[in-house]
Amino acid sequence: MHGWQTLIQGSQTCWFDEQLFPDFSVEAFEPAYWQAQDAVTGQSRGRGVTWFVRHRGLSLVLRHYWRGGLMGKLNPDRFWFSGVENSRAMAEFRLLDQLRALGLPVPRPVAARLQRTGLCYRADLLIEQIPGARDLVHLLRQQPLSQAQWQAVGALIARLHQAGAYHSDLNAHNLLLDGDDQIWVIDFDKCALRAPGPWQAEMLARLLRSLRKEAGLYPGFQWQETDWDHVLQGYQAHEKGAAIR
Repeated sequence: MHGWQTLIQGSQTCWFDEQLFPDFSVEAFEPAYWQAQDAVTGQSRGRGVTWFVRHRGLSLVLRHYWRGGLMGKLNPDRFWFSGVENSRAMAEFRLLDQLRALGLPVPRPVAARLQRTGLCYRADLLIEQIPGARDLVHLLRQQPLSQAQWQAVGALIARLHQAGAYHSDLNAHNLLLDGDDQIWVIDFDKCALRAPGPWQAEMLARLLRSLRKEAGLYPGFQWQETDWDHVLQGYQAHEKGAAIR
């Protein structure tokens, strides 16, 4: 293991960072646990509810894994079990840990859980919230990004590719900017480390489609096609710098 602990309790298997959560218990994955302590600081709704909580001075994000599409209507949150390491929560936890070890700006994983029921399982993840960060969609609805900030987006994507980090859904909601102009990447569900390949260009194309889509949804969205040139400039500059080194 890579510095985290394992707790097995009945049908539940959990991984957790003992430094961040020395008093860890499986109840930490239940919203009611945080509500009872008056530790819930907020929530957001998407496919399900994501909870924001406070623990020992840390801001954490609690997320349950849900299915999407038609399958999600029939079977909202159960997945086929093929081993603890392959479960959605554990795979994302492990990948975040690996990417942080490579110096990439991704959330710090705190704990992951799977609950087995026969041949299926349900899953949850706790990560550290990135302080003062807002996603690009939220920002661009209010103000434009500078040329340097767009270049930083491109440079970060190049760093991900250099590390072999495949992101299955690189969109404008999953890129965050904090108060220090640091770009972060979130939501590494169904992502992995891969050898170089066509997926790298596909990641860039997916982000471009996302920006175009958001621009069509929100009048006054502060993005234009020329901003993409700056993203590519940042990407290419980092690639050249890495080649020289």
